[in-house]
Amino acid sequence: MKRIFHPGGSVLTGSELADAVMHYAEALSSRGQVDVIDIPVADETGLPGRAQFLIGASSQLVCVTADAVDQELVESAKSDDLRRKALSGTASGRVSWTGDGLDSPQFDEFEY
Repeated sequence: MKRIFHPGGSVLTGSELADAVMHYAEALSSRGQVDVIDIPVADETGLPGRAQFLIGASSQLVCVTADAVDQELVESAKSDDLRRKALSGTASGRVSWTGDGLDSPQFDEFEY
């Protein structure tokens, strides 16, 4: 498991997913592009949820190894998709993202 820190707080997700997010964010940043991504996350008790990130040119993300709260979060198709987008040079999600998943449970762990 890894924790992704962002300006609003942090989320816990699978190691492969976190690495793919960082890789894609780096690729977008070098292109001066942005995209919205949606990944599975877990709260401190292990309850599942989803997080949406705006990543890219001005992303400020830090990713660190974290203790697993239950089991490793794996969504191979999402990891593969993020890595494919990073290599392809396109950010198709920034035009077509519809907000799907916004009705998923969200966590109020962020301190503003």
